[in-house]
Amino acid sequence: MELEAPVRELLESYKAMGGASLDLGDPAVLAMIRATAIDSDQNLSDGPTDGVEISDVVLGDVPVRLYRPPAEGKLPLHVYYHGGGFILGSALSGEADGLLSRRAVEANCLVASVEYRLAPEHKFPAGVNDCYAAFTGLVADAERYGIYREAVTVGGGSAGGNLAAVVALMTRDKNGPRIALQLLEIAGLDLTSSSYAWRNPTAAHDSTREADVAWNDRHLSSLAERVHPYVSPFFAADLEGVAPAYVVNAEFDPRRDECEAYVARLRDAGVHAVSRTMKGHVHGSVTIRDWQPARDWRAEVNAVLASANRNALAGLAVELPE
Repeated sequence: MELEAPVRELLESYKAMGGASLDLGDPAVLAMIRATAIDSDQNLSDGPTDGVEISDVVLGDVPVRLYRPPAEGKLPLHVYYHGGGFILGSALSGEADGLLSRRAVEANCLVASVEYRLAPEHKFPAGVNDCYAAFTGLVADAERYGIYREAVTVGGGSAGGNLAAVVALMTRDKNGPRIALQLLEIAGLDLTSSSYAWRNPTAAHDSTREADVAWNDRHLSSLAERVHPYVSPFFAADLEGVAPAYVVNAEFDPRRDECEAYVARLRDAGVHAVSRTMKGHVHGSVTIRDWQPARDWRAEVNAVLASANRNALAGLAVELPE
């Protein structure tokens, strides 16, 4: 295994942030980790795309950043949840403006990035509830925001991919707005981190199992919640009727196992789902600005989203590349 230089540099930045030994309950340590993450995330894909209107709104008590491409009339809606281990990241910081403004243009849709509450200050289900409230609030006020209710998708990366999968489950359970596609990237779908990959670490892993569990547990009020379906979608008793899924994972990400296992469970439940592995990638390498394989990844998921939007607008079932 020979990782390319930008990927090796990314792994080094992960190591510099520490791991299971960090006391995330110490406000000073938490502030340091958040500051380090902000500094390292400034290279998040290309800069903002010309012509995209960026604005901030509040739905209930949940702030949301909107990215509207230069298009007339109503648009499909893509609700996006940022990553950061449920502890880091912000929809309002600007760190994802490049990534999401380009998605808005290439997929020809209104992208809404949700500023959900973070752990450890806000335990489960606070952030999850914010994610669902923002999603349903946008659809309920579709006329105001110029949204086609027939073409609504959710997506996210890492912890945000987890939250997108959770919103898709909640929508099925609560008979909420129809979701045409859930676009899950490098998602943690089993927060027990108990797969073969987690138990057999390699040098390409971004974290150890011990560190990952320690971070995930800061999101929770009790250990029993690790297997709650709105924490670990993989443990949902029944996945029938959940939205179609395009699940993208990195070749050397330990979360790859749970992504592939989740797709297998979705298919067993009769859900149209595809697992896609990006070669040469590790967790988070999709965000590297000037690395061509990262650009290719971003272009591919935007193309999949664009296709799903077109089909939804035409009243057709989503078609996913195998």
